Amino acid sequence: MESCDSKTNGVCLRSATWKQAVHAGNRATGRLLYHSYWCDEHAEIIAAKRHLDRLPPPTMARMVAERV
Repeated sequence: MESCDSKTNGVCLRSATWKQAVHAGNRATGRLLYHSYWCDEHAEIIAAKRHLDRLPPPTMARMVAERV
């Protein structure tokens, strides 16, 4: 299991639950540069920041099933 890539206030030690694809250029046709891995908390922060900056939402996929 991947760990969260966040380095805000140190290093996040939680397991990653989201995988973000980072592309060069257009997301649909641009070249895939790398994948970033995020825990639930940091994935929400990234999505909220992109919304505030009026950018398209990040291309993320949940890697693990949500617990009920």
